[in-house]
Amino acid sequence: MEKIMKYSVLRYSPTIISGEQINLGIIFDAPADNYREFRYTKKFNRLTSFDDEIDINIVKALMRNIKEDVEGTVMSSGVFDIEEYVKFFINDFHFEKPKKILYDDIREVTESVNKTYFRFDYDKKDRPTGADDKRMFARLIRDSGKSVQLNQKVSGKFDEIITYDLITNDYKVKFFDFDNKDLSKSINTAKTWAWNGAHNSGKDVLIVYRYDDKEVENDVHFKSIMRILQESGIKVVDVENGLKLFQEN
Repeated sequence: MEKIMKYSVLRYSPTIISGEQINLGIIFDAPADNYREFRYTKKFNRLTSFDDEIDINIVKALMRNIKEDVEGTVMSSGVFDIEEYVKFFINDFHFEKPKKILYDDIREVTESVNKTYFRFDYDKKDRPTGADDKRMFARLIRDSGKSVQLNQKVSGKFDEIITYDLITNDYKVKFFDFDNKDLSKSINTAKTWAWNGAHNSGKDVLIVYRYDDKEVENDVHFKSIMRILQESGIKVVDVENGLKLFQEN
């Protein structure tokens, strides 16, 4: 029988106005198994690249303190309420609203979620694939009580067939996988989806993009693809912010 786990992602945002955020850790809470854990990034160099003024020693101390708070309740048999705990972090360091996920195997579910949010903490060969990301999206949406359909075909403006990776209560979702791709050859694909989005009816089109090589962000073709999609009015997000979007809806 599947059990319910809640988890909440800790994010850092130097300025709330800019909207830029980076993931730092995750609380996992599975009361049925008296299991609580706080995992945090080991790649603090990513944080200094994100904000070169931050004091890493202070951040590391905060991570250790949260880990002691969360996991110490297991050792002491203290009561832990993840919903209440995350409310104390509301400024630069803040937890997202906890999500639910069903599980049979604690090790499998915690590792899958951790890899989704901290893919760059893992060797490239151990990171989630595009197929893994799609399955995780579908799993989390379904476990949140919302409907999700995979690989759905719909009719476009001229009755042409358009295939979406996911269709949810609110969105028709297309994944862009930039892993090991010649991005110059993806520009025409981006133009096609920009047109689809601009001439879409019904649920909004959402583009979710992913990559395992951070250098993709510096590629001139990647920047062109982002501009093409965004100027069409389509909502465009990376995997992490896509999950956050579905969490909030």
